[in-house]
Amino acid sequence: MKKIFGITLFFALCSMEIFAVEQAKTSTVADSTKKSVIVYTIKGNVEEKYNKMMKEQLKPIGFLAPDPRSGVNKVYKKMYGKTTLDGLSFMTIVDKKGIKPLLNIDPTIAAFNPFNLLMYKHKDKNETIISHLTTDAVFDMLGTSNQEVKDGYVKSMNKIDALVMKNFPNAKISYKTYEKTAEDTMMNFEYEFKRPEKLMDFIDEIQEKVEDTFDEKGYIMAGFFNFKETFDGSNLLPQMDEFWTFSLCHFKYSYAFFDNAGARPDAAVFAPCTMYMYIQKGTNKLVVGMPRLQNWISMFDIKDKARIEYNKKLDKEIVEIFKEMGFKEVSSTEFNPVKL
Repeated sequence: MKKIFGITLFFALCSMEIFAVEQAKTSTVADSTKKSVIVYTIKGNVEEKYNKMMKEQLKPIGFLAPDPRSGVNKVYKKMYGKTTLDGLSFMTIVDKKGIKPLLNIDPTIAAFNPFNLLMYKHKDKNETIISHLTTDAVFDMLGTSNQEVKDGYVKSMNKIDALVMKNFPNAKISYKTYEKTAEDTMMNFEYEFKRPEKLMDFIDEIQEKVEDTFDEKGYIMAGFFNFKETFDGSNLLPQMDEFWTFSLCHFKYSYAFFDNAGARPDAAVFAPCTMYMYIQKGTNKLVVGMPRLQNWISMFDIKDKARIEYNKKLDKEIVEIFKEMGFKEVSSTEFNPVKL
């Protein structure tokens, strides 16, 4: 009996040790992964209800949708002859009043403001997905450390999540995860200019130059937002002379990623890419920042070689386009977004 008890105890201890090892492994894996995207999965096709929510319920919570793009899949079908989706909408939205004060502290957060509250539905699935990047993923890509900025940004995003849950209370919530960011998450540029008597003369010229140059290279400026414009007369960006964003899109590239065999429409939370530009008060330097497309690969663990190469090609090309226009690329280690 003692022998049997001893054998039983031995196996019990071994099992506990194995369990402890497995627990440690699981803990290590869990600790190494981070949440990149919050995903709301809703049964059926809710595109109409989603569009109604975006049209009627954003403004009451302080958000604007300056350049909504619904039915993108229909445009893909018209341009390329087919689509794998029943719905795809890029809704670039921004909490203007909530975000503007934070830009005084860390203007780089404009790289994800406006951002896409994405909606899509596969033809062969009876469910609709609504999703957006998490605040933690945004902070990770930007290197944001200021707690006031973090708290303000989280507060803003919480309003969007509450709105989605109010309209889709039966949505199943899940998360996409990632282990690490891309090696270099942001591209940064500076453009020194001779400051004219009327700054708007330069603003008009450089905005037109950027739009025309990217258009010639096959890109689309899918949106524009001016943070310095105000509807209430208050100046919430006192240290900036000008501050605006472009929404940059490359239609062939987006179709390759979002809507064909093996496509990843979930990665469209990054689309269109937000490019911010500002001039600090009294300076003669235009500062530019934009997330690298490489973030799509790391955040969504994309393995397809053709898409990875296409991704690298455009990241390199965007840098070359800016240099062609006379902008100086600034490394992440040298980049100082605002000098107070």
